[in-house]
Amino acid sequence: MSFVRAAVRQVVGLFVGDWLQSAVVLLILVAGWLGISRFGAPALVALVVLLAGQLVWFARAEGAPPSGSPR
Repeated sequence: MSFVRAAVRQVVGLFVGDWLQSAVVLLILVAGWLGISRFGAPALVALVVLLAGQLVWFARAEGAPPSGSPR
């Protein structure tokens, strides 16, 4: 039974992670759009850095072992 629970947790985690990542990207793009219209090129640099940072953050989170699993 624990196998089924672990499998369900993994599947739900995939969907929640994708939705969360999509929401973060959308928030960054909206903030970037507003920032570029007010501050110009410096805001564009910040937008690129934020998008790269979220990509690294979520890639590391997906590669990390689940909490509670033995190392």
